[in-house]
Amino acid sequence: MNPFTRFYLAYLRIKNNLDYPLRQRFPFRSAPVIASHPNTRDILSLYPKKDRHKIEQIISRLNNLYHFQYYTNTHSIDETRENYYYLSMLDEAFQRSGVTLPESVMVADIGPSSWFYVHALSAALGWFGSPMQRDLHLTGFEVDAYRLFSDFHTRKDHALGNLQGLKGVEYLNRGFEQQINKYDVITMFFPFVFEKDHLEWGLPHRLFEPTALLKAAWNSLRPGGLLVIVNQGQEEHTTQLSLLEKLAISAASAFRVEPLLYAYPLDRYIITAIHEH
Repeated sequence: MNPFTRFYLAYLRIKNNLDYPLRQRFPFRSAPVIASHPNTRDILSLYPKKDRHKIEQIISRLNNLYHFQYYTNTHSIDETRENYYYLSMLDEAFQRSGVTLPESVMVADIGPSSWFYVHALSAALGWFGSPMQRDLHLTGFEVDAYRLFSDFHTRKDHALGNLQGLKGVEYLNRGFEQQINKYDVITMFFPFVFEKDHLEWGLPHRLFEPTALLKAAWNSLRPGGLLVIVNQGQEEHTTQLSLLEKLAISAASAFRVEPLLYAYPLDRYIITAIHEH
């Protein structure tokens, strides 16, 4: 590590140790951000012509299986595209894992931030492999819910706005803690495996415990429960696999997500694991 990086990380440790407790003790009080920007454009027009037929088939399949047509009518075109991407990603993860979800499913999502993808997550959990919508109990655990965005609304404000219209969904302003044999599914979208990313997100160094968090999540699954981890970039994915190996957790699947529906600067990778005992 070069001297500049060491200095930068030391600065972030000091800064976050001051900022983070203040946010928790004196949260910025505002209100849920409930924005409605209905999609008035044909979503297919945003994709290259050569891909449109395939994308149309994917979206049609997702709508048929997950009853997701409503989302297009109530959200912006970019939100719609990204949620279809998340829905497709979860659909593939569940299929590759060979998981069977119970009629009533308990789920924890660790670190949801603003929860912009909560509708896709809810649809995937509610309808995967079932002709009838199952009973869903979904809890988001956000350790830094009061971080302000540029619009002077917090992550919590945006999350509460994003989950509007969904049943059985709650957003908690606290980090995840181990709860033995409680959950059927636990999702972790972009858990921090590198301290630099953790610190740049605004979290204090003392909370950087990727192995402990992974162990707590794993121990909180019921027998047959599914762990879903999404990483960004090959390096993060490889490091995440090493953490699982360290805890003797065997991956049921590990794959790169095809960026057809939505492209990011870094590719998305998924790891799933089934808690057999």
